[in-house]
Amino acid sequence: MKVLITTDWYKPAINGVVTSVINLADGLTAMGVEVRILTLSEDHHSHVDGNVTYIGSVGADKIYPDARLKLAPSGKYLQQLIEWKPDIVHSQCEFSTFHYAKKIAAVCNCSFVHTYHTVYEDFTHYFSPNIKFGKYMTAAFSKRVLAKTDSVIAPTAKVRDMLCRYGVDEHIAVIPSGLDLTRFESNPDNEEKAEARKELRRSLGINDDDRVLLFLGRLAKEKNIEELLFLTAGLAYRHIKLLLVGDGVYRRELEAKA
Repeated sequence: MKVLITTDWYKPAINGVVTSVINLADGLTAMGVEVRILTLSEDHHSHVDGNVTYIGSVGADKIYPDARLKLAPSGKYLQQLIEWKPDIVHSQCEFSTFHYAKKIAAVCNCSFVHTYHTVYEDFTHYFSPNIKFGKYMTAAFSKRVLAKTDSVIAPTAKVRDMLCRYGVDEHIAVIPSGLDLTRFESNPDNEEKAEARKELRRSLGINDDDRVLLFLGRLAKEKNIEELLFLTAGLAYRHIKLLLVGDGVYRRELEAKA
């Protein structure tokens, strides 16, 4: 079987969509599936690197941090993927590469599946001064885009219910995003790791009897990290420490609030 995955974001970018795509591609490959990835380049130049096709793009930070938009691509790169004849085209983003995915799936007459990763109604502060109007735009946009697919994957039941509320008629399957759990395996008997952990806690001012809460991710307004700060602010007497680990456009505001 051949699966083409399309995504506006890919390595070296770091975010949830990229992580999901990497885990999906690795998992499918381990099952013997032939996988190729179509994504946007970090500059104006289109090229192929291994099983990844990069299409030239331009930055669109004013729309969304680190976002990119396609340029008119060299037709040969899409033609190469069409000639590869995928059995399934699986898109991961609703913008630039979605249109490529739709075109390739139509020409190859293959199944067109889409995973809806982003709850855009939580992102209205980026594109609409009015929250109610922003949510209306999100619902209309999502319904129109997903109508072009054969099937939709929602990572959670909450996302599925939201899409049903939008009026999406396509089949929606709830399939949680895969995790590479090997990255979190630890050996409690490894004295070197245990000592490194103790040293890290000391360097961060964490006492042996402190309970540590961790947020690890992109620092953005839609993550509602302020609520974590607010809820833990009054818990210091319980020896609770909150660590915010990551970076993003909202970092300075969070540092000020902390």
